[in-house]
This record gives sequence, C-alpha cells and structure tokens, in this order.
Amino acid sequence: MMRLVATALVASLILGNAAPAASLLSEREARAKAIAILKGDPYGATDAEVAGNIKQTRWVGDGKTRACGSKKTPAWEFHVVVATGKKEQFNNGVIDGYLALDARSGKLLCANLRSWT
Repeated sequence: MMRLVATALVASLILGNAAPAASLLSEREARAKAIAILKGDPYGATDAEVAGNIKQTRWVGDGKTRACGSKKTPAWEFHVVVATGKKEQFNNGVIDGYLALDARSGKLLCANLRSWT
C-alpha cells in the first residue's frame, strides 16, 4: 500500500499535479476575477462585454508583468483594450493596458489601464 501511495505521489510530481499547484488559480478562475474587477463603465456592463474587451491572457510564472514590472508572486495578466467613444475623457477614445492578478489569491496586483494618443 505504501509503495502504491509513493508511486502515485511521484507520478503526480512528474505530471505537474502536485498539491502546491492546486493552490494557483486556473486561467478560467483568474479571468472570472478579472471580469468582476473590471465590470462597469467603461469596461462593460455585463460579463460578456467585459470579456470581449480582454484581448489576451498571459500566465506570468516568474512575476514579471507588463502592468507593474517584477513582483515576487506568479500572476495572471490580461491585456485590456476598450474603445470608449469618449474622446474628451480618453485620448482618441481608447483605453489600452494591462491588469495583473495574484495567481494564488486572485487579488489585483496592479493595472496600467490608460488611454493612448
């Protein structure tokens, strides 16, 4: 019995399914947290609208994010682009930037969501 448990543990480690990895958010979980953070004007009133403004999702295992530079924690980073139509409020009416979440807690690490000229 001990041999079977040890074999299962080794297989789990080789396949990358060790217990510590289970404490990290999946891409789907992280995306849901990012959508919840962004929901509202100008990013979108519904989950679908916000999701449509997330152009790319990136796993940052080493913590080197585009949004906030180097962090000491793995992160999920989202590239967000929103055409707001509010040229007076946002340069050319576009917000283009990144939002980074702690991959363990899902809490916001930082965001550099800004308008570009």
